[in-house]
Amino acid sequence: MVALLGDISAEVPLWKGRRLVGHREKIRSLAWSVDGRRLASGSTDKTIRVWQPDRIDRGDKGMEIKGHTGEVSTIRWDPTHPEHLVSCSAATGLNMDRGVYFWDIRQAKPTSVVQSEGQNINMCWSPDGKTVVVGNRLDVIIWIDVIANKVIHQVKDTREVNESRFSNNGSLLFTTFNGNIDITSHPSRELVHSVNSSPVSSTTLDLDPRGRYMAVGSNDANITLWETTDWTCVRSLPYHDEPIRSVQFSYDGQFLASASAEPEVHITAVPSGKKVHTFKCNSTCDSFAWHPSRMLLALSSEDPATAPSRSTGVVRLVGREFM
Repeated sequence: MVALLGDISAEVPLWKGRRLVGHREKIRSLAWSVDGRRLASGSTDKTIRVWQPDRIDRGDKGMEIKGHTGEVSTIRWDPTHPEHLVSCSAATGLNMDRGVYFWDIRQAKPTSVVQSEGQNINMCWSPDGKTVVVGNRLDVIIWIDVIANKVIHQVKDTREVNESRFSNNGSLLFTTFNGNIDITSHPSRELVHSVNSSPVSSTTLDLDPRGRYMAVGSNDANITLWETTDWTCVRSLPYHDEPIRSVQFSYDGQFLASASAEPEVHITAVPSGKKVHTFKCNSTCDSFAWHPSRMLLALSSEDPATAPSRSTGVVRLVGREFM
């Protein structure tokens, strides 16, 4: 059983871990349910697995969910319901999967599938659970009304679009456009402010759960930390050597996890910007996810130990204490 983690004031936490093995190919996305009881993983093997880490036994491969015809690239849980999630695919060519799939994990089939243009690479769910925003490789963004199960708005932008995030109260939507972060009102979609975040394309962003900071990762391997009161850059985190793939704050905003094309994940203290730990991975970490109420991090990696001749996805759970 994963124990509730204790005091995290230590400068360098005692990180231990355990492995969850079940996917036959690489894991593309990880996400915790709103209550923190379940962890979902999406893979290039076209499946979703739902794990209950507090109850998992050795050899348990999680609950498998099938329905996608292409790789499962992004998963998000409903912020208002611990058993509802949404998934989409970035697959191209013959394996293109255009659906945005809504699931109730108590059922074997999706509750609904909303068709998109496909090649979907990012997705976020509004805090009230009513809207899902999806972006694709062609820089098309769609807004889905979850209750009506339909696309209610679509925009094709001339700029590169990599990621979107709702503000903590759901009144704003933050989206990366080239080297800018556009902040628009929700649901009216009016531009409120634009932050010039990088001289190159910004690839990922996250918002501090306490509402004080925004973290932005870019193609120049740099991460910047911004105050949300006057949108000034207060820190630059130069710990990576490759374009940034993902950044995410811990549940209390004290730490920022970040990953690039390198086989490692850095943990940085906020707001000091001091690197306090580095997790080494067997390969590039395509996804990670902080637990919503514990100092516990789920990391995706490849596991050559389980299948030396092929790439098999494994989830590592790391924190200060485990039982």
